[in-house]
Amino acid sequence: MTTRTLVVIVSGLLSLGQAAAASAQVRWGHDRVPQSGACFYEDRNFQGRYFCVAPGQDLRQMPNDMRDRISSMRMVGPNEVTVFQDNDMRGRSAHFAGDIPDLRREGWNDRISSIVVSLPGNGGVYGTSGVYRGDRDRYGDRERSRNAWDPRGVPVWGNQGVPREGACFYEDRNFEGRYFCVPRGSAYTSLPGGFNDRISSIRVFGSGVRIYSDRDFHGHSRQIKRDVRDLHGNWGDVISSVQVR
Repeated sequence: MTTRTLVVIVSGLLSLGQAAAASAQVRWGHDRVPQSGACFYEDRNFQGRYFCVAPGQDLRQMPNDMRDRISSMRMVGPNEVTVFQDNDMRGRSAHFAGDIPDLRREGWNDRISSIVVSLPGNGGVYGTSGVYRGDRDRYGDRERSRNAWDPRGVPVWGNQGVPREGACFYEDRNFEGRYFCVPRGSAYTSLPGGFNDRISSIRVFGSGVRIYSDRDFHGHSRQIKRDVRDLHGNWGDVISSVQVR
């Protein structure tokens, strides 16, 4: 065996090992909960069988007995989860940064086919079509869309491009001032300081919006199907979590 052949074999084995480390191997059970990551439960309120995924791992394709069977999820440590309706991180998606005791309230009960678990600030990049573009080093997509959404749990006030389908949330009335946008099929479970209770108007693009007065889609809610120039009265600057569908 030549030295060159040996180098090729070793490189191939290392690549396979890295791919295995990046992709989670899971099964239903009652194993010990890890110190960091996210756990996904078959029943509501963190009941029944479950499996856990470490931060930095993804589950590109759920096994047949697990696909579309998740009813609740629990974060272990300061982690975040992005779920997808289709395999290979495609289709409708949503991003969560806290425990979800009942995925029915988010419209995701028994609908999850692939998963990404990340540390805050290390999430992937998602285009306005909802297709997974990120971890650009691993998946090879180095081009970031001008209108891409960064689901790292922290929205950014600015004046960026708007999505074709989704919604934009403005700091001032009449769609004035700084804003941030969320594509259709995505959500913020908790708006952080500087954004929480700061939204004064909303523009809607081919989608619907539900706003909540409390975090994790709790408290009073309101469905919005068209632009709202002034969220006066009970909804002016009191929004803490949002869903865009």
